[in-house]
Amino acid sequence: MRLLDVNILVHAHREDSERHTKIKEWLLEALDSPEGVAVSELILSGCVRVVTHPKVFQKPTPLSLALEFVESFRNLEGVRIFSPGDKHWKIFTDLCSKAEARGNMVPDAYHAALAIETGCEWVTLDRGFTRYPGLKVTHPLDS
Repeated sequence: MRLLDVNILVHAHREDSERHTKIKEWLLEALDSPEGVAVSELILSGCVRVVTHPKVFQKPTPLSLALEFVESFRNLEGVRIFSPGDKHWKIFTDLCSKAEARGNMVPDAYHAALAIETGCEWVTLDRGFTRYPGLKVTHPLDS
């Protein structure tokens, strides 16, 4: 199963993104595959946070459209919602320690721990995730 990073959803949503077309094509193909894709509600909320942020986009997505996008996405047949389980916190704290996570690296470690705990491949455009031992990372545009 492939667990998606926030940046995949952001680029799939924002038509003004230079990667929009390629990411959207990749995502549609992944959704159509037998295994589909997975996200967490934290990833969905992160998408809303980024696409509505006026410091990220000159014309941010209106909140109603951002919420509509994530709600529609989470209800697609090929999407599974994963939540942290009993082992998540220990995996998270171990990753934080091993990677000496600080600041913005902390939520990345949280997402990495979810992928490791659920046995998922982490799909992201952020190459910094390779710092987390045990995490299988895939960049969707590498072929």
